This record gives sequence, C-alpha cells and structure tokens, in this order.
Amino acid sequence: MDALQPLTVTLGVQNVSFVAQAVDWIPELLYEIIAAAFRHKGFSFVRILQRCPEWLPHLYEPWVKDPQKMLILNHERGVRISPSLAKVYKNQEAHDPSNLNRAREIASLLHEMPVGILYRNPDIPCYEDLRCAGQLRSGPLIERGLEAEFDKFTVWPERTKQRAQARD
Repeated sequence: MDALQPLTVTLGVQNVSFVAQAVDWIPELLYEIIAAAFRHKGFSFVRILQRCPEWLPHLYEPWVKDPQKMLILNHERGVRISPSLAKVYKNQEAHDPSNLNRAREIASLLHEMPVGILYRNPDIPCYEDLRCAGQLRSGPLIERGLEAEFDKFTVWPERTKQRAQARD
C-alpha cells in the first residue's frame, strides 16, 4: 500500500474531469487510455504503472503473473476490452466513469489493481473556460496583450536617452 495513493488524491481535486490508470504490460489498454485522455477537454490525469528492469524489476510481478489480480474497467463511455484480452483478464467490471463515488471506491482497492478510466465528466468546466469566461479572444486583443508583455522587456532608445540626460 502506498503512503499516498495518487488516484484517490486526484479524485479529490476540485476541477478534475478525467482520471485513469494504465499499465505498461497491457499496451492495447495503455494506448486507448492515453488516446481518451488526449481527446478529453479539461484536466486529465493518467497514472501509468511502468516496470523498471534496472531498479525494481519485480515490483509488479504478482500482477503480471496473475491476471486475476487486475480489475479491468470497461464501459461504453470508458474503454472497451477486446475479446482476446477478455480471455486473459477475466476480472472485469462494467464501470460507468461518470460515477464519482464508485470511482473513489475503486481507487481505494487494496488487493486488486484497477486498469481503465475511473472517472470522466465532460461537463466540468476546464481552466481555460473559467479564466476567459465572457471574454472574446479576437486577433487584435491577443496582439495587444502580447505587445504589452513584450514592452515590459523592451529597451526603448528614446527612454534610455532621456534617462541619461536626466542624470547629467
């Protein structure tokens, strides 16, 4: 058991809208989860459990050798497992990723390792939507903002000349 469980902590963040867990020894699900996180608009957190042959070669060995210790989460709004993977990973749960309470329960499991999308809520506003609410980002507005930022670091020859004359 980890001292700090990343999935349960992340599910407690206010604007989190996508939380998933993947493992490197199931590349098909790893790809599907990363692709879903990439397409999701908002704060996406994907925990990838990856084996390290140099420092911790046997850390995930119990789960790699015994697929029944894995809990594969599948759902039409989550990831779907292929029939060939379903034959190997029989411990599956049809988990609706919009159910935050069940996602927290799954994240807290101690004896099974969940793999899949635990939580997804596309209705939670993302940072950019909250920050720019009601403000139209037109070309001239963006240009004025950039120029104002650049002007903070620009050395203007006229101002330098005026300062030098003021010192004399």
